[in-house]
Amino acid sequence: MLKKAILVSATVLMGGIAAFVLYMLRDPRPRFEERRSSLASVVESEPVIDGASSFQDVTLTATSGLQVPLNVRRQLADSGRTLPGVVILGGHVTGATAARLVGEAPGIAVAAMSYPFTGNPKPGTATFLREIPKIRGAFLDTPPALMLVMDYLYRRDDVDTTRIEAVGVSLGAPFVTIAGALDTRFTRVWALHGSGGSYAPLEASMRRTIGFGPLRAVAATIANVLISGPRLAPEKWAAQIAPRPFVMANATDDERLPRESVEALFAGAAEPKELIWMSGRHIHADAETIQRLVGIVKARVVGAETTAD
Repeated sequence: MLKKAILVSATVLMGGIAAFVLYMLRDPRPRFEERRSSLASVVESEPVIDGASSFQDVTLTATSGLQVPLNVRRQLADSGRTLPGVVILGGHVTGATAARLVGEAPGIAVAAMSYPFTGNPKPGTATFLREIPKIRGAFLDTPPALMLVMDYLYRRDDVDTTRIEAVGVSLGAPFVTIAGALDTRFTRVWALHGSGGSYAPLEASMRRTIGFGPLRAVAATIANVLISGPRLAPEKWAAQIAPRPFVMANATDDERLPRESVEALFAGAAEPKELIWMSGRHIHADAETIQRLVGIVKARVVGAETTAD
């Protein structure tokens, strides 16, 4: 009798776990559409002049309640001109400050977006669990947030809406890939120091904090489900970017991204696509690596009429 009760309990438990996993890994597209909705309000600060550039803070609010902070940078010398646009999504800490990190970008309107995350950006071990719903929400809200930024840029008279590119750096690369797949208004999509997969990059990242392999594998598996990782794996979306160009730039000695995950993202994309290898390690907000990447993107954007194919 006891064995039967244990068996029944185990069956119910396993069924409950399976149902929970299926629920967490449901199709995110309806959520994307619902959260993207439409622009309800745009709040723009007065531009701030710093050196040769103008910086403007902008807060977008969708009818769904989704809020997106960004910073728009233009060179003063470009005043009165309609410029190609670049939407940048960097690491979770960088956010809208990426507009300043890229340096001067003559001939380009730069819009750097922050993640739509309202929790603690650096939760401790004791507070991490209560932040999980907000972390999951931010992961699912980021692709629609990028599309909302595009809605905003389409309203600006100083942005050439036929030439707006999406640039994802590090953590931002998967989200930009998804947004680029869903929103055909992005004319080219960049994944810089990004990769495919969801479990493998998580597991590799956790090596810095969880030294015991089996425990790390369990933690990465659970985290992967909680953030809907398998659904957001960018290699499953990348092919939808075609026939628009998809460009990757990666470090040969990247200690955070497994080489096979980088190659999986490139393999998942359709032509036209390009993978640029650069020496060095993963980008860590170091000026030299940033400027190398910025140089690659700038050259293509400014000369888009001759390199888009």
